[in-house]
Amino acid sequence: MTQYVRFYKDSTRQLNLQKIIDLEPTQHFQKRGEYRVFNSQYTKASYWFVLPIKNVNSKELQVVWSFYNNNFKITFYDITLADQPKFLGQVSPQQRAEERLFQSRALVLPFSLQAGEYKKILAKVELINANQIYFLSDVTTVEDMMFWELNYGIIVGQFLGYFAFMFLFNIFLFFLLKKEIHLWHGLYVFSIILFSLNENIVDVLLLPNWFYHFYIQFPKMLWLLISLILNIKVFQMFTDQKTKFPRFYKVLHFTKNIAIFLAVSSALLSLLFNVQTPIVSEVVIALDVILVIGTILLFFSIIYASIKKDKDSLYFFVATIFILIAFINYLMDLLLQMQVFYFQPGNILVGLMVEVSLLTAFFLTKIVKKSRESRKQLQLKNIENQNLSFQMLNLQEEERKEIAQEIHDGVGSHLSGLKLYLQNIFQSKNPIDENIKAEVLHEMKIIYDDLRSISHQLMPAYIEESNLSELLKNKFEQYRRQFPHIKFNDVQSLGDVNLQESDRLHIYRIVIALLDNAIKHSECTEIDFQIYCEDNNIEILLEDNGIGFDPEAQFSGIGLKSVKSRIQFLKANINIESNKNGSTLIILIPIN
Repeated sequence: MTQYVRFYKDSTRQLNLQKIIDLEPTQHFQKRGEYRVFNSQYTKASYWFVLPIKNVNSKELQVVWSFYNNNFKITFYDITLADQPKFLGQVSPQQRAEERLFQSRALVLPFSLQAGEYKKILAKVELINANQIYFLSDVTTVEDMMFWELNYGIIVGQFLGYFAFMFLFNIFLFFLLKKEIHLWHGLYVFSIILFSLNENIVDVLLLPNWFYHFYIQFPKMLWLLISLILNIKVFQMFTDQKTKFPRFYKVLHFTKNIAIFLAVSSALLSLLFNVQTPIVSEVVIALDVILVIGTILLFFSIIYASIKKDKDSLYFFVATIFILIAFINYLMDLLLQMQVFYFQPGNILVGLMVEVSLLTAFFLTKIVKKSRESRKQLQLKNIENQNLSFQMLNLQEEERKEIAQEIHDGVGSHLSGLKLYLQNIFQSKNPIDENIKAEVLHEMKIIYDDLRSISHQLMPAYIEESNLSELLKNKFEQYRRQFPHIKFNDVQSLGDVNLQESDRLHIYRIVIALLDNAIKHSECTEIDFQIYCEDNNIEILLEDNGIGFDPEAQFSGIGLKSVKSRIQFLKANINIESNKNGSTLIILIPIN
């Protein structure tokens, strides 16, 4: 083909057939270079191609002249006799395969050559939905073309079938795992399918009529840009780029937004106007530019993060290295008419298949790894909960022993003394005077107060009806009456925070245990207490001006051991600072 076909560029798009026939024998028609494809670069011109061909065989041949692309229409003429040109027909992407001169995915002119016959075929190529003419062309027999198309169709069909499976598989993963990244990766694979249909010119064979005529109105690079946008989204989610590399994230995110704007603008303008309309043409060029810039920025981000030893980015780099090489090769083919290598059915398609396969494998590996880590964390959590339950049971037993001891030493001794005292009174024949009655009532009041105090330790009064602020307020009033030598300053700002009864009780017991410890052991004269709610946390601050304590030694007592266990149960944090001038305790409790 490169030795025989010559072409003429009609920049005016006004030349008629006779003028072209007159120019054909002159130097205005140029020979094509040795490269296998024709590439006009960005243009609005029409191109005329002339093919002189002779059958040197001894039998008739059925021949086809094929143009492999679908963004232009071709009008064919037989100009063997310059003064008697014949119109042979017209083919365009708007025609379904069965409506064309030859039923094929390519734009084809079929013609016959008798033994020894010579013909000169003229083809006028006019752009439809693109701003450059780019095609592979071939002249061969019908049998050879059909053999080639059959093999090529099998290969492309396998690739498209694989992509369709990966699309459905990722959508299935999204519904199964509720992970947004699988939805975006599935959409990315779907955009690859749309691009592949156009790139391999099988859209005319596979898409239904209504969708095909809608689909071919858009420039091919639109589908590649959509693929890039979705690939950037998948990369940023998979590697958590926003957290790890915020500066690169901002640049890439900004580029992605520009790409989205251009993609939407290009799509809308393509539906309303012809691609060769000046405004649409400029937007399509901008679309190509942002495609190159976005691709460079994406791969630079991947390489930079990989150099910084980010594992997820390194995985992504491994998955995309071949598509990067293929894209560079594609640009060299597009701009410089040079390719380093070629794999059927296309470097981009092979690179995308490798990328999709590896990314899906990495996603699944990450899912399995996270699942194992979650199971391990769950096991550790169960062990921790078992230990906490065991500690709580031990503390309950110790608290019961302490309460039993208090009942025995306090209430029990008072009841025993009162019993003996009443026995002596009843056995005495002397009348009971008012002093004896008062003394008996006083002992009974002591016993009542002791029992009331113990019952409050077991369960504060009105815990079911009262909020935490009311419980603490009542307790501080009690402390002020019991310990007048200590100044109690309490500030409570819990607002309308809603706590479960069990949480209220745990927090209440923590506060009381810490206050009791300070009162009994610190020799303080002033205690400052604050409790407030902020950022879904309850913060407790307790300060005294006592003699201080050793936190490790003091936490061995039952009171503070109880505090430690309850803090673990509430998943809270405690910070203690203590010296000879006093102690400060800060507790941070998350609100469920």
